[in-house]
Amino acid sequence: MSETIVAVEQERTSSIDWPAVIAGALIASALSFVLFTFGTAAGVASVSPYSWSNPSASTLTWIGAIWFCLVTVGSIMLGGYFTGRYRSANEVATHEEREARDGAHGLLVWALTILLGVALATMLAGATARGVTDVVGSAAQNASHLIEQMPGELLRGAQDQKAQDPRAELAKVLSTAAFRRQIGDDDRNYAAQIVANETRTSPEDARKRIDAVIERGREAVESARKAAVGLAFLIGAISVIAAGAAYWAATAGGNQRDLRG
Repeated sequence: MSETIVAVEQERTSSIDWPAVIAGALIASALSFVLFTFGTAAGVASVSPYSWSNPSASTLTWIGAIWFCLVTVGSIMLGGYFTGRYRSANEVATHEEREARDGAHGLLVWALTILLGVALATMLAGATARGVTDVVGSAAQNASHLIEQMPGELLRGAQDQKAQDPRAELAKVLSTAAFRRQIGDDDRNYAAQIVANETRTSPEDARKRIDAVIERGREAVESARKAAVGLAFLIGAISVIAAGAAYWAATAGGNQRDLRG
């Protein structure tokens, strides 16, 4: 008596096709990295130290922000479409249920792509996001550079330009005033006394210099703060839009898969 062994297809224990999700996320991450690198190279190439007709900083910032939005949404859309098109969908389900599962796979591609992007940006010191975050770094650097130059500006006309102690004392007072947005009367009078003694000017003129320089420092710090807030809102908004785009692209890919199947 012989036994016949029949192979029975084992029912899947999970409705998530992880290989398709991982493949879609890798495609989205690779494409975004290549396009961000290309955009950074194009931005650097558009600026020449030998030309007086370079694009303005605001123009480059807007172009970089638009490029960031297009690359982020487009790359994740492609990854979501790939996952929805090539994921295994052998389960018996209605058309609406299959679309919902395809969309869920697109959201998984979006989430995994974001995590891969964060990890890659950390490993490469933010290389993929440098073109967008330059505006924040530039504003903060300008603010710091401006504060460092404040003592020299206040002491212009001083007879002894080699004196270091007055500059160091002024740097402490001005840094505190710029970042805390306030300066006490004692600190203002102390700084005015240093400026008046070093530049041989009246205390009134010294206080005017101090007030003007402190206001410029506050404006620089405020510009850096606004740039950081704007960047955070931009990244958040584009991330939400990319999630919706990934969901839609995955359902579109799933519909084509069903039609060809």
